[in-house]
Amino acid sequence: MNMAFERISRTARHGFRRSSSGASARTTEKNMLCERASTRKYCSVPSLEREKRNNNLSYLSSISKVNHNSFWSRGISITPNYQFPSAERIVEESDSECNDPKYPGLEATRPSEKPRVVVLGTGWAACRFLKGLDTKVYDVVCISPRNHMVFTPLLASTCVGTLEFRSVAEPVSRIQSALATSPSSYFYMASCVGLDTDKHEVYCETISNGGLSHEPYRFKVAYDKLVIAAGAEPLTFGIKGVKEHAFFLREVNHAQEIRKKLLLNLMLSEHPGDC
Repeated sequence: MNMAFERISRTARHGFRRSSSGASARTTEKNMLCERASTRKYCSVPSLEREKRNNNLSYLSSISKVNHNSFWSRGISITPNYQFPSAERIVEESDSECNDPKYPGLEATRPSEKPRVVVLGTGWAACRFLKGLDTKVYDVVCISPRNHMVFTPLLASTCVGTLEFRSVAEPVSRIQSALATSPSSYFYMASCVGLDTDKHEVYCETISNGGLSHEPYRFKVAYDKLVIAAGAEPLTFGIKGVKEHAFFLREVNHAQEIRKKLLLNLMLSEHPGDC
């Protein structure tokens, strides 16, 4: 009985010593691995070359040197300013923009594009020209404060109700369908405020939008051919007060104001007690 107990205790002590030595060996190996990992983390390029010579690692020879200057072309880092001299030129010219204003708009056409014809106005002459223009040969840009043509001889009939206002106005996009369908043809609801025949540019300003807070802005349109059909101002023959108080019956809004004034006077004349 005592001999059996002694044998069991001897076996237990022997196993404990083996487990302790194994744990210590694993701890020592773990510390060595951590130390080696930390050493490799902060190693330099010569140490890699030394390891390649010592261990004969052939895969290290396939590692090529990285050219960090080529990263910008692949979008990995910020694009250097020296690659685009125009960026520096824009910064240098920013101070002179106040003296030489640059308007946004349509630039000059390229040799591969169709020539651009700019038409000022949407009156009888301008709309007749737009209707007969061959849009397969030219791109067209129309600039006018109104987007329709008015049949002025019929305006008198709209004042008394014989005709409706929509019967005497035709949208310019119906007269020339390219203004609504062609991607290179445009209609700008604006007024022409300047012209440069040397640069072939027309300077325009947007019209007011009925008293809203939006301020008009200016833009330019380059042209290859220019048609000026803006019409003429009505004559007042030097009579004072005509321009301020008279309706010249040249636009649809003139006929609307006359009709509204006529109906108002008729309603006021039926009030009792008025002579």
